[in-house]
Amino acid sequence: MTLLLDRPDIERLHAEGIVGMADYISAIDSAYRSLGEGRANVMPRFSLMLDRHADSPRSKSLKLGAATLPAAGLMGSALYTAGFAKGQIELWVALYSTETGELAGLVRGQAVSLWKTGATAAVATRYLARPEAAVVGLIGTGAYARMQLLGLTEVRRLKDVRCFSRTRDTREAFVAWAREQLPGAGIRGVGSAREAAEGADILVTATTSREPVLLGEWISPGSHCNAVGAHYPDMRELDTAAVQLSRVVVDDMDQAMQEKGEILIPLREGAISREHVLGDLGALASGRLVGRTAEDQVTLFCSGGVPIEYLGSCAMLLERAKSAGIGRSIALAGGRVSPGR
Repeated sequence: MTLLLDRPDIERLHAEGIVGMADYISAIDSAYRSLGEGRANVMPRFSLMLDRHADSPRSKSLKLGAATLPAAGLMGSALYTAGFAKGQIELWVALYSTETGELAGLVRGQAVSLWKTGATAAVATRYLARPEAAVVGLIGTGAYARMQLLGLTEVRRLKDVRCFSRTRDTREAFVAWAREQLPGAGIRGVGSAREAAEGADILVTATTSREPVLLGEWISPGSHCNAVGAHYPDMRELDTAAVQLSRVVVDDMDQAMQEKGEILIPLREGAISREHVLGDLGALASGRLVGRTAEDQVTLFCSGGVPIEYLGSCAMLLERAKSAGIGRSIALAGGRVSPGR
């Protein structure tokens, strides 16, 4: 039997408190640790463009990636469309048993995307930010920014959160939501990205901007930044100066070197070398890489979204859903070919 988890099922798991942000963080931390220890594998995301000469968020494409996670007894793929409507994707994660090869689960991936992205940045923050980091500068206040903030609250004690986005209504709605979620965190909207960034211990960029929204001259010594929004070669949220002064960690080296403009543009400029990127999140989670070695260092995590994150998250969701009796079991015809066919 295959367990189908559609959006209402996943929303129910969240609403009933069966799964929360801490669970996603634990699942993704474990998945990346397995990857760093060589107990898992990943095929970085690949984009098939409908227009072979196009490569931007507005270009229609089919994106795919895969991973194995033997510790969870699963392997699988994430397959989705992008560029067909603003902010809309159609994403399914197929999970196969590593014991039988049978399809164990189908999960509606876009219902997971916000949560796993926030959790992944939280894992990076756990390893890279100073333990006492408490002041957050948040640039971008959309749906992804909400999960970024929830993730940060699980790994650090936040005292002051400054939020900026270009649209005032969006910013004010975010602040109202955040104050309800985190009444003791000192949430406030500010009038510029610079005001959000200066003096912050943790910086988050979660925008759709094609040009830098965070400049190196605004970043304080000892801060950590999660760059979440851009994953095309000609897009970046941080300028070259910000990258130059940072100790850089990526989620997956191969994928980052294909997609992440924060790295690719300074490389093309000759401002950094490939060795400027210290390594990936798997190495960090497994202890093979130490991201921060001094209090005054600036650290940067470039997040692009790697299939191992979907696999770790969806493996956890399948387990919780089965225990709670949530989802729909479907019987599929076996893959064995009949004689003579």
